[in-house]
Amino acid sequence: MKKIVFILCLFIALQHQALAQLQKDICEKEVPKQWQAKAGKLAISTQHQKMGESSVAWTWAKGNESTLNIVSDEFKKVVADKRSTFVFWIYNENPVADKLSFTFYNADKEACKFDFNLNFKGWRTAWVMYHRDMQGMPQPNMNRLEIKAPSTVKKGTLYLDQVMYQVNINPRSPMRDFQVPFVNLDADYAANAHWNALYKFSTTPDNLPLKAAITTQDKKEVSQIYKRFLEVILPSKKVITDTIIRKLEKDYAFWTIKRSGQFITGRTIFSTNDIELFNENDLDSAKKINATTNISKYSNLMLAVAEAHYFSTSQTHKDKLATMFINLLDHAENQGWSFGSGMGALHHLGYNLENYYTACLLMKDVIKASGKLEQTFKSMFWFSGLGRAMEVPEKMPESNIDVLNTLLQGMLSSILILDDTPEKMRFLQYYSRWLSFNMKPNVAITGAFKPDGAVFHHATLYPAYGVGGYNGLAPIVYVLSKTSYQVEQEAHQKFKENLLMMHYYTNPYKWPISISGRHPTGTWSIPDKPYAYLALAGTPDGKEAIDKEMAAVYLLVSKKKSLAWEKRFKQADVQVAKYPNGHWNLNYGLLAIHRRNNWLLTVKGHNRYMVSHEAYPKANVFGRYLNYGHLEVLFPETPGYTGSNFADKGWDWNRIPGATTLHVPLDKLRAHILNVDDFSGVEEMLLTDEVFAGGISLNQQGLFAMKLRGHDKYNLGSFKAIKSWFMFDSLVVCLGSDIENNIKEYPTETTIFQNYLNNPSEAVLLDHQPIDFPTQVSKALTKPAFVLDNRGIGYYLTANSKMALSKNQQQSRDQKDTQNTQGNFASLVLQHGFAPKSEAYEYAMLIGADDQKMQAFKMQMSGKTPVYQVLQKNAEAHSVKYIAQQLTGLALFKENSKSTDPLIINNSKACLILYQQEAEKLNLAVTDPDLGFYQGADETPLNSDGTRKEVSIYSRYWFKTDAQPSVIQLELKGNWLKADDSKKYEVAKTTQGNTLIKVNCAYGLATPLKLMKGN
Repeated sequence: MKKIVFILCLFIALQHQALAQLQKDICEKEVPKQWQAKAGKLAISTQHQKMGESSVAWTWAKGNESTLNIVSDEFKKVVADKRSTFVFWIYNENPVADKLSFTFYNADKEACKFDFNLNFKGWRTAWVMYHRDMQGMPQPNMNRLEIKAPSTVKKGTLYLDQVMYQVNINPRSPMRDFQVPFVNLDADYAANAHWNALYKFSTTPDNLPLKAAITTQDKKEVSQIYKRFLEVILPSKKVITDTIIRKLEKDYAFWTIKRSGQFITGRTIFSTNDIELFNENDLDSAKKINATTNISKYSNLMLAVAEAHYFSTSQTHKDKLATMFINLLDHAENQGWSFGSGMGALHHLGYNLENYYTACLLMKDVIKASGKLEQTFKSMFWFSGLGRAMEVPEKMPESNIDVLNTLLQGMLSSILILDDTPEKMRFLQYYSRWLSFNMKPNVAITGAFKPDGAVFHHATLYPAYGVGGYNGLAPIVYVLSKTSYQVEQEAHQKFKENLLMMHYYTNPYKWPISISGRHPTGTWSIPDKPYAYLALAGTPDGKEAIDKEMAAVYLLVSKKKSLAWEKRFKQADVQVAKYPNGHWNLNYGLLAIHRRNNWLLTVKGHNRYMVSHEAYPKANVFGRYLNYGHLEVLFPETPGYTGSNFADKGWDWNRIPGATTLHVPLDKLRAHILNVDDFSGVEEMLLTDEVFAGGISLNQQGLFAMKLRGHDKYNLGSFKAIKSWFMFDSLVVCLGSDIENNIKEYPTETTIFQNYLNNPSEAVLLDHQPIDFPTQVSKALTKPAFVLDNRGIGYYLTANSKMALSKNQQQSRDQKDTQNTQGNFASLVLQHGFAPKSEAYEYAMLIGADDQKMQAFKMQMSGKTPVYQVLQKNAEAHSVKYIAQQLTGLALFKENSKSTDPLIINNSKACLILYQQEAEKLNLAVTDPDLGFYQGADETPLNSDGTRKEVSIYSRYWFKTDAQPSVIQLELKGNWLKADDSKKYEVAKTTQGNTLIKVNCAYGLATPLKLMKGN
């Protein structure tokens, strides 16, 4: 839809040559003919301008008898577009406790209206949606706007610029502020509240007592906090030369800042969200200009000036830099980057404004000397959302990774810039209390940290965002440590456990593709500094000055170690951490983690709570199947080898290792990415309607299972499978059953592996025989066989498997869908045919294998004592026994499953079980994989044809609800007694001589039971 009346006129730095205007500016050359002033006058003015060189000065003389009337047929179009938004900028020279009244008319009948407060000086904007934010509703023939002057001010002048009658805006974006506190009220509680709820945060009342006076100890601790914070925010000592000063002067000159009396002017400082005001045809040009003149670039310059001032030893340089900084500060305030100003929308402001806060802190003395400390603190307080920390604990908002990543330093800088007063000490108390709250796990799908160690963003396990959160949070924990404002011991401990979990699912640097979110590049890696900072913070109990466990991990995962930290840790007798061994389940992320020796194996699923993938335009465009049972093995990196099987060079996105998929042409696999509702952006994050997915562990062994169903968006509603993985030491038993769909056009298959070949000669064996390059082998096995891949992983295939083994060059597209790719790969798949019914599979993996080991494994499987036994594989249950340890795993997919297990007679709810019986003792673990965000049938809305509709996860009514605990009743064969004092389960005998156990389950965690034989 056409958008009108917008100008963007900028000047090239130093030359002041005008760029082509992207849209017409009605506030530039002459007063628009449709504008008429009553009891006042209109004129073009160069006194103030937001865009271009001019604005419209409206001078009134009779208070609210004075009006500005705008007549336009553009207002008639508003009624047809629910996202229509009225946008304008106003410059006010004198703040007043009054307002402008905006009223839209249908002929002479009032249609809708709103007020705009005038309690500010400088530029302010508002983005007001007609249908949502205004009083009344737009009408079909609405064609006039009347702006009424403030009633308490008899005369005055306001300057208007960038007036836009109708803009189609994402409803999530507009935010309320001191001028329009009624805009987008729901944003205070929406998924993006951490950006948009600044007004709410700023109005939080104090609830902690104020100290009568500060003590010597207070000053000592604050000094220590400040000193440590400087260690974090400042680079190594710089020598400030004339060359550096000249570069800063050049960068400063770009902004053309000038003073004229009490006023200051300069280039427009854009907000990232200003892009939304452009027509689609102008977006590319807008993005380029915005990137050149946005607040991020501006705040970067402020920090560069501040750092130079801090390190400079020349008073001449310091004086020059101080003047530059105050001008930069005043220009930003004048442009609207000021206390109480929402700039229309400030989505992602943490990323764009992060250097502003530390710059101001470094320049505190200069700011204070200029008399601007109070105003600067208020602006820092506003944009950092420091008020969020003042909420009482029972109402405290759960902050997400964006906040931990981008706002912690800004919030602390806002506190530290204050003089040492009781108020400053109270803010530090608020800050510490709020940090502790947000470091503890929460059990909803929102928030950052989960009870099992998952780090969350975008409602899913997302380590790529976790990196930023850890990098933001860990230094602050260190800065506050060993003072009265240190975080609570429990918070410290839980954060440590969460950070350790990232160490468990990286090997040692990189994490699996399946949890890479919308960036499946294989290049993301673990951050090292958080481990060092948490080590320096000491142990959570405060008994050790250095946390040696965290320091050991730092020494393992850091490629470029800090010499100072390395020296300090080694002086504390810290040894480099060894590779972890064990099994962990992140059921909040539906990720199983299995480790032995130096390798890491993971399995990833999805269900009705956890999305199958995240795709954005030009990001993970072909990643539909990434969480359809993705199994990966990562080895440590070596020269020339990434440790992974993946490379985005010819990768077949249909063939995700471990996944059961429909193999479609690439054009049909390409995501059709939409903005599906008012709760989301342009993205794809699909959920299935199946609830069963998750894992369990016992004695460092594990099991993961899921019920798979495709999404109706891609006509995959009939696509179903039941899948499980039993992970025992170096063995993984992979089962599939009930594979079916009614899609006849394309084949269904389960990929066992797809491995990138650095060299086509890398060996792949089929029953001892090397496979040439290129080769394609397809056959239905009449007897068991094994394949040994180029990574030292062996695969045991049972008789009747329909396999396809290939070594070939593959053609594909990169994950961004920006270029064709090609590469050499070895792959092994199981073929289930077209429109399969009741198909199944079984295969086993042996990691760290060779030809001899696989031959021995194959022979043992055909002997009297096989390595494992499949006890059941149908819609009721998957069950496998690991003979060497007498360990049995069961995935019971239904309540009252018809299990054939000799121990488990009945179950009250679908669940996962691992048990190990030794003589009279029984060790057993139970997990309810259903996190229970809601009960009953799937709540996805349906289309008229009964298929599931695509809606965003952020629109779900359960999005912020807590996971609910459950009780699972198991009936065990025989008489069993409790052998521990755990309160998580209770035992009662049944009349048939068997035993009924009631197990308390919560948050996808395994509940361990210890039982012994009764009489």
